[in-house]
Amino acid sequence: MLNIIESDKITFVFPQELVILSFNEKEFNNIFKIINRDIILDLKNLEDYDSFAIYFVKEIKDFCEKNNFNCEIINQKDEFRKLYNKLSIYKKQVYSDKEANLKDSVTSIGKKVQSIYKDAVSYVEFIGNVIMNVFNIIAFKEKLNFKDIVYLTQKNGVNALPIIILILLLIGLISGYQGAIQLKQFGADIFIADLIGVSITRELSPLMVAIIVAGRSGSSFTAEIGTMKISDEIDAFKTMGFNIYNYIVLPKIVALFIAIPILVLIGNIAGILGGLIAAITTLDLTMNAYFTELKTAVTILGVFSGVFKGIVFGFVISSVGCFRGLQVSGGAESVGRYTTSSVVTSIFLIILLDAIFTYIFQMFGI
Repeated sequence: MLNIIESDKITFVFPQELVILSFNEKEFNNIFKIINRDIILDLKNLEDYDSFAIYFVKEIKDFCEKNNFNCEIINQKDEFRKLYNKLSIYKKQVYSDKEANLKDSVTSIGKKVQSIYKDAVSYVEFIGNVIMNVFNIIAFKEKLNFKDIVYLTQKNGVNALPIIILILLLIGLISGYQGAIQLKQFGADIFIADLIGVSITRELSPLMVAIIVAGRSGSSFTAEIGTMKISDEIDAFKTMGFNIYNYIVLPKIVALFIAIPILVLIGNIAGILGGLIAAITTLDLTMNAYFTELKTAVTILGVFSGVFKGIVFGFVISSVGCFRGLQVSGGAESVGRYTTSSVVTSIFLIILLDAIFTYIFQMFGI
């Protein structure tokens, strides 16, 4: 402990040993409470010390300087002086709460951007591997797991029909009712067929089908592959010489390539029927008039643009689902986290691509 001598100046006589382990925080804080005039730091007894001694002397000097007290160091040895001169130039960096919060926020954003960039690079590499394996199957007649394609097409296509039909029927019905209210004010009842036909075939059907499939199939792909990975089944496949892309990834991608265009076409029919129900019950329209106007409004190119979007969306959903599944590591918590990430990433990419396609089709007059 320090020996304190009070006179016109306060003299702190340092002990023989001053290291961080021999000095408690309470005593350290109490020293500053008694400094109310000029002080002297006497280091004649100090023999054993570490960097804490330098820090301690520097803190006292800074405190005195801040409060306009003189601080004199006496009887210091050359070794202490040299060490003090080297270490005292480094200042402790102190942040206010506001600065600390800003620093943490910027750091968090930077880490997030870095994570997104790494994910994007890894996803592009994954797509490259998929394309290369497709080329190998075509050019070198490598084996593809065709049995799973039939099963996955049924599971992700046929089994999704009830929810697809119900959702698109309701969307067509809602869009029809909302459009009918506005069109009726201008006596443009017949154009309800144009509104429903164009919006369903070009936008709503492929978009809603993709979102539903992303929630059903994309998440199941991630969970299935992720579970296989943490149970070492993926490693077992590789050890036995199986190509995991040909046996696990590509069947899922091909299945959605087949299923989604069919689902989009059936969704088109369900949405148009929903619009028909709204038109007949709300407006003075006949079924014949509705379908006659629909033939004029809906073109083959319009229907094809929606189907084409669906095919691209299917590739995105299946590839992201498999990609996230292969990223799983650790335990069950990782499976849940990457399953959620798979759905969020798929829906984001679907909406982004839909906006891009809409702009491109507009440019080419499709």
